[in-house]
Amino acid sequence: MKPSRYNHFFSYSDAQSIAYNARSNSLALIEKENLEAYNDFCEHGKKLPSELADNLKKGFFVIEDFVDELESLQFTMLQSRYNTQYLGLTLAPTNDCNFACTYCYEKNTLSSKYMSQEVQDKIVEMLESRKKVISHFSVAWYGGEPLMAFDVVESLSKRLIEICNENDITYSAFMISNGYLLSRDILLKLPELEIKSMQITIDGTEEVHNRNRPLIDGSKTFDTIIKNLINNYDVIPKISLRINVDKSNVDAGRDIYQLLKENSILEKITPYYGMIHNMEDREDDGCLRTCDFAEISYDFANKSSDKSQHNIVQYPSLKSNYCGADRLGGYLIDAEGYLYKCWHDLGVPDKRIGSLVKKDYHPINNTYFEYMLFDPTLKEPCKDCNLLPVCMGGCPSMRLTGNVEKCTNHKYVLEKCLLNATASIKAKRETAKSNS
Repeated sequence: MKPSRYNHFFSYSDAQSIAYNARSNSLALIEKENLEAYNDFCEHGKKLPSELADNLKKGFFVIEDFVDELESLQFTMLQSRYNTQYLGLTLAPTNDCNFACTYCYEKNTLSSKYMSQEVQDKIVEMLESRKKVISHFSVAWYGGEPLMAFDVVESLSKRLIEICNENDITYSAFMISNGYLLSRDILLKLPELEIKSMQITIDGTEEVHNRNRPLIDGSKTFDTIIKNLINNYDVIPKISLRINVDKSNVDAGRDIYQLLKENSILEKITPYYGMIHNMEDREDDGCLRTCDFAEISYDFANKSSDKSQHNIVQYPSLKSNYCGADRLGGYLIDAEGYLYKCWHDLGVPDKRIGSLVKKDYHPINNTYFEYMLFDPTLKEPCKDCNLLPVCMGGCPSMRLTGNVEKCTNHKYVLEKCLLNATASIKAKRETAKSNS
């Protein structure tokens, strides 16, 4: 036997420590004497007591000598990356947007194009060609601002859903919107379009938000978005309310959370912090470093969680591959029918990997292979990182742009997350015991 390379130990009390394994995602409390025995096993080769050895094996804290954990991760990654049973499309029904956000990375590349019937037909053909192979199909509506082309969202959704229903394919849909055009009429149509969740962005207080996220003509947007959520709360789907933060508004969540609480709309709306990235490589751009953002994001999530439910905050989750950008069945399709691997690339000609409508279009770049062939189990520093199973190399787009801020937030707040999880689990067990 040998110790896993993905073990983490943190002090919990005088008598116990937290044990976490990032390969199995196992969490346990280990007594002081057992941790000492484990350390003697690792450092001096002393034999583990049989009961302790069995318990450590269950959580993959110790493994057989012949096991190569990097090879195991590589196999899982490749199995997921090249899985042909899944197709996930990010669809931009328009490249147009009604906002002029100050930090938008798309502002220099987006056009006012709207998706033609030809492009819609080609997307349907794409699904038709795979309907006998895939078992799950997902759509993320994106833009631009997708609600500016809701007629496309509506008509195309119905066609895609029909194909999935006829072929026993699981269908799921999600939308990213700025929320300004989220009328009651639109909201009432979302259930039949299987759009069961949305992401909407708010930038803190009304003053900050209106400065950062105005309409194209400079008009304010905060009040309209909030009214859309409050007035239509009975029919809105689950909303992930992204609060973009940089160095200038790190406390933005406090005011937004209080506003949601005062209007009793927290049950359907979950606020969380989103990181504004330096996409243009400016030296003094006001963006937070990942290490700082991780702390701020965790602290907000912890403060805004329902303590009465003993919620577990930001517990790590295992990744096989990172996202759709490094997955065979993941594509972004813009309003003109151009294909990309990542939504950060939308509208950038040099990042296109193909076209649905231009048969003679052959992009001269290696973008597709750069996304698909990167293997973090072979590359430093990823292959030596003891959090690789919950990160798998980090954001592919950040990696390709040379941005060093691509690691998982858990690299900086793992101990906090595990302490919270341990306390939450213990509290739930105590509550269950007292109620029994």
